[in-house]
Amino acid sequence: MANSASSEQNQNHCSAVNSSSLLVQDNLPTLTISGKIRVTVTFFLFLLSTTFNASFLLKLQKWTQKKEKGKKLSRMKLLLKHLTLANLLETLIVMPLDGMWNITVQWYAGEFLCKVLSYLKLFSMYAPAFMMVVISLDRSLAITRPLAVKSNKLSQSNIGLAWLLSSLFAGPQNYN
Repeated sequence: MANSASSEQNQNHCSAVNSSSLLVQDNLPTLTISGKIRVTVTFFLFLLSTTFNASFLLKLQKWTQKKEKGKKLSRMKLLLKHLTLANLLETLIVMPLDGMWNITVQWYAGEFLCKVLSYLKLFSMYAPAFMMVVISLDRSLAITRPLAVKSNKLSQSNIGLAWLLSSLFAGPQNYN
């Protein structure tokens, strides 16, 4: 394990150094000035991202409620809703974890919780990327075959596939 938070952190944060195994106080990791700046910026971006993503979801909800009851949500609004949910999930999982990792410099919560949070972190990072792919495919079809794509069924199945692939690719992480 590195002696300072400014050095690159080990990707295998489940195998944190046990502080009782360190005999000399000088070997303990410390939070440096650059680490403090990183933590401050991370939490500032966390607040901004949470605020804007949540407000956009509320705006989408209001648009949905204003529509006539017989109409469905448009394909683009449906895609934007899932992209915003994926971004909000990433914000609520990745940013606090990275901020706390920078503050504590090492992992204290045990291997099981580390693996669960690592899974959630990867899942929340894959989901927005796959949603962008789904939106790109939908827009491509809308341009190349405007009359062929009329319903939300294709978009809904692609959205489901994006969430499924996110969960599969984030699946079991093996740290040696």
